[in-house]
Amino acid sequence: MIMKVVFGSEMKDMLGDKFTFLELDTFIEEDKEPVTAYAVIGSSDVTIDEIPIMENHAKLHNDMLKEYKKRNWSYCHQALEHLKGKWRNSLDSFYEVFESRINGLEKQNLPSDWDGTVTK
Repeated sequence: MIMKVVFGSEMKDMLGDKFTFLELDTFIEEDKEPVTAYAVIGSSDVTIDEIPIMENHAKLHNDMLKEYKKRNWSYCHQALEHLKGKWRNSLDSFYEVFESRINGLEKQNLPSDWDGTVTK
């Protein structure tokens, strides 16, 4: 399954309530405004069994990003274990890259103003 992504809240807002959106990352290029990428979750991205608990998966995903920005690596690792395989595996490649990033960040002495934004 291929992950569908939109960039920026304007595009997300244009698509409206037809989809569930999960924040992935915020990117910033030198001298530009930050842009947030969102995964677009549609009906083809969930199984019938997942529909009743889809909101719980989305909450865990969003909580993981909040804890990531707080450097709560342990929470992130636990959340990733629960999230892998959800959304018909469409976000698994993101979760693998995210976990690899966390593994690297755990070893770094991050500045006090670090907010999780990816600088390009």
